[in-house]
Amino acid sequence: MTLVDHDQDQVPGFKLRLRVWLRRPRLDRELARGRGYKTSPALALRARQLVETSTRRRAARNLRDIVNYAERAAAGRIISAVVIERAAVRAGREALLGLADRLDGTAPVSPRGVARVQILLTDGCESPLFNPHTGYTVVDAVWQAAELLGAGARIDAAAF
Repeated sequence: MTLVDHDQDQVPGFKLRLRVWLRRPRLDRELARGRGYKTSPALALRARQLVETSTRRRAARNLRDIVNYAERAAAGRIISAVVIERAAVRAGREALLGLADRLDGTAPVSPRGVARVQILLTDGCESPLFNPHTGYTVVDAVWQAAELLGAGARIDAAAF
């Protein structure tokens, strides 16, 4: 089946999903900085994706994986293409694991907070997990994300 065989109502949904998938980092930064998700269909879709249980669980698992990696690396040599600031992760261990628990929980979370977690996990320039020159610690970053997780955690379903 080709794209032209699809119902016309499905094509914009596909295009929007593709656009959001390709622009996730930029959309996450916009949401984390406080841009309202109601301002564009792409932001609304990304906000909905961020608060989904599967996204939250994946982020929680990634936080735990980074802590486990830092602990294993302290015990010996591990070769990895990703440079993680192991000492910073070990110093923020409890905060990172607490954030993972919060994401795994059932309490509502805000897209802004989950976007901040995504940046923490993926942005090599802005995240103290990867860059020791960000000017803030892993604990600072975790507290910021945790605070944003609860801020305006209810999403207006009509916006989607």
